[in-house]
Amino acid sequence: MSELSLSANDHQARPEIEWPAELERHKPWLLKVLRCRVGNRHDVEDLFQNLAVQVLRQVDPARKSETAAAPENPEKVAPWLYRIAVRQAVNFHRRMNRKSQARPTDELNPTDGQPEPLQWLIDQEETKSIQKTIESLRVQDREMLILKYVENWTYQQLSDHLGVPVGAIEYRLDRARKRLRKQLNKNSVL
Repeated sequence: MSELSLSANDHQARPEIEWPAELERHKPWLLKVLRCRVGNRHDVEDLFQNLAVQVLRQVDPARKSETAAAPENPEKVAPWLYRIAVRQAVNFHRRMNRKSQARPTDELNPTDGQPEPLQWLIDQEETKSIQKTIESLRVQDREMLILKYVENWTYQQLSDHLGVPVGAIEYRLDRARKRLRKQLNKNSVL
């Protein structure tokens, strides 16, 4: 009997999660995950809004009986949000009746200085080739590489946010780098 009352007290001792603040805190990396999976910036914004609505519905006390329970432990919030984001992207592709592959991005235009026309053309071709190579990677590989090298996340941050052990993160990143290197060599970009 004392164990039951202890767990009830333990449950009340946990801090209440402020979901709007959590969504805002996790928004930058969730947008990148969605961008890797969907590609179009406007669709990504819509998907994030759908994600926010879904999260707020699931944490609404009036709807607790209708929906799956949201995590009460703050450490479990990031992996839970990641799973919802992935589901949003998959459902998007199903709705659009296409394969679950990211569409080409329209970024990475040279903006620094005014290079010579020939150099600018070569840079454009290299950029397009590298961009195409990155887009040809598996979605999970692309996500890992972007979060690690664009966001500069540590292995521990990746582990915490994706809900995967650090050893698995190291293995997946190594595998993603090897695949990228192989594709770049195959396309003779390096």
